[in-house]
Amino acid sequence: MPRVLAIISFCLVSASAHADWSAANLQVTEAARSPQVAAVLAAADRVDAAIVAGDKTAFMAALAPDVVVNTPANRVSRREAIAGFFDHGKISYSSYHRVIEYAASRGADEVVLMGEEIYLPRDTADHAGKTVHRRFTDIWRLELGHWLLIIRQATISQVE
Repeated sequence: MPRVLAIISFCLVSASAHADWSAANLQVTEAARSPQVAAVLAAADRVDAAIVAGDKTAFMAALAPDVVVNTPANRVSRREAIAGFFDHGKISYSSYHRVIEYAASRGADEVVLMGEEIYLPRDTADHAGKTVHRRFTDIWRLELGHWLLIIRQATISQVE
């Protein structure tokens, strides 16, 4: 039922540029009360909003220097390649919604987020004009007072 509500909510707001998230269960709602998890959710919100706004500077600011991503294109990519994806319009979405199914701290300086992303690629991004569902796992680390994405895995599960 939470997934159906998330999809309905996403469809209602997808006409305009928009990025947000929702909790898929009570565990995530409870975890979001933790200062570390709340800070990472806010950082993820900023990243998602930067993608929708086309703000490469804000997007890249959230990535650790040693970030590693297993992309939906089944490639392992580092920071420089990720910047290139943004430059070439591969990371370009008009709407972005995360359904967080798991959120938890791992010690004082790491947080894991897992769940589903539903987004609308635009322009030259793969699947532009369609609704894409993607499973994701993000690991964030606290570095010098800032939460940075250090590891990400994303797999497309459905394209409509």
